[in-house]
Amino acid sequence: MWNPFRPKSVWVVHNPKQRARLCHKIECECCPPLGRPVTYDIVKEGFATNSEGEIEDIIMRGVSESQANADDVKQRVKRIGAPTIQYHPLGVVAAFTSKKKALAFIDSHFREQQDQSPDSLELSEIKLAS
Repeated sequence: MWNPFRPKSVWVVHNPKQRARLCHKIECECCPPLGRPVTYDIVKEGFATNSEGEIEDIIMRGVSESQANADDVKQRVKRIGAPTIQYHPLGVVAAFTSKKKALAFIDSHFREQQDQSPDSLELSEIKLAS
């Protein structure tokens, strides 16, 4: 169906360095930081009695790194959580119906982020078929 207001193309601003990736490392140079929370499960020295009167080690879950590095810790296991920062799978930052609007966005984005200097922003045209 013909629509006079339907755009013929879409201009996409994207950052190829900020694509969503699954990385097994916490923070590495190949991937952008994903804000994964790190907690520890620890076994402390000493004993505690359970409800049945048996003696057990003291086990704590989800403690911080400072608590995990204490002197009375016998064993610790590092737990890496899911990413809290999410990126678009293709690195898309914004999309516009005209090249003029997309270039204005890039210009204002670089002015606002001047001190942080983003890696790169690229502009791509996607032609829409009828």
